Amino acid sequence: MSRSKFRAWRWMGGKLSLFDGTIPLVDRGFRYGQHVFESIAIREGRALLVEEHLKLLDEAAKRQQLSFSRDLAAALRLFSDKLNLADGMLRIYLTAGPGLPGESVRQSPCYVTWDPLRFPTPGDLRRGYALHSLELPVNRTTWGEKWGNYADHLHALQEAKSLGADEAVVVDPKRRVLSCAMGNLLVWLKSSKKKGTPVLCTPCASSGARRGVLLAWVCGQTPVEERELKILDLRGALALAITNSRLGVMPVALLDGKKLPDFNLPLSLAREYLRFASKSGQIMK
Repeated sequence: MSRSKFRAWRWMGGKLSLFDGTIPLVDRGFRYGQHVFESIAIREGRALLVEEHLKLLDEAAKRQQLSFSRDLAAALRLFSDKLNLADGMLRIYLTAGPGLPGESVRQSPCYVTWDPLRFPTPGDLRRGYALHSLELPVNRTTWGEKWGNYADHLHALQEAKSLGADEAVVVDPKRRVLSCAMGNLLVWLKSSKKKGTPVLCTPCASSGARRGVLLAWVCGQTPVEERELKILDLRGALALAITNSRLGVMPVALLDGKKLPDFNLPLSLAREYLRFASKSGQIMK
């Protein structure tokens, strides 16, 4: 099979095996959206940050009362170590399997898909994203969960694109910032000290922000504060960036049509991620 075509695998115990992509209609992941997922970037033949993604998948499974066994975790580690795939996204779906609504989950089937993808180039990063702020009456307790009900996220993204933006930053009716539609948000604020170093922060996970592996990677490189942010904080920010496994770190050039003051802050961080993601450690200027 070509390395450039969509592929799928299934785990029902043992090792992952190639799969025709037809999920049984009795699976509650299909019928009721009762599944959780993680998306892993495959760049230059490597699966990036696998352990971090599996940790988030395990945590999400516990919250949704799904089964994420040690055997499955071991099978996914072995599988990701032996990949021979071109650049793209590996997506892991853990479902509730067959059963009636409300029944306990005995064993969660796992489906893995891969589809080819062009990651942002250095030129894309230099252009940056246009971000549109969007108020939605979302459930803050479930907004950050990567699970079967993703309608609010898709609606926010579609609304932003219909207005000519690349992504949406979602705020609740009290104007509190949650995250972007499909990623986490990084915000550089002016220091309270005169000529002080800008403060890098992100919306609080406890307030509904997404749990993101790329955000955790950024936190491992530089101090990041969790804060309750409002839209006015973003409009007074020095710089913004979006993070997710597909984009890496994407600088934001425009917020609601207005240029942000300091584009170099997020661009420098984006280039640092490219160095991490590249086998050679080299990037284009």
